[in-house]
Amino acid sequence: MFKAFENGTESHSIHDLTIENQEDRVNIYGNLQITKDQQGLAAAKALQAYLNDIVKTLEQSSDLPENVTTQAEGEIENPFL
Repeated sequence: MFKAFENGTESHSIHDLTIENQEDRVNIYGNLQITKDQQGLAAAKALQAYLNDIVKTLEQSSDLPENVTTQAEGEIENPFL
């Protein structure tokens, strides 16, 4: 079961859309086509469930900072060259 911001190594997929759970953010990336059929309805409901959980968790957090700072990652030399 998806619990937003609770497991830093968890990821879920809806077709080609990935929802990656971290402790200070949830990353959503990829592609999702919601078609006007039963499969589209199922995909839309799955996405809605994930987003509802994220919003609920954020709303229940009493100590939300203004923003989360991200450390800039340095360049890494390509080991294959």
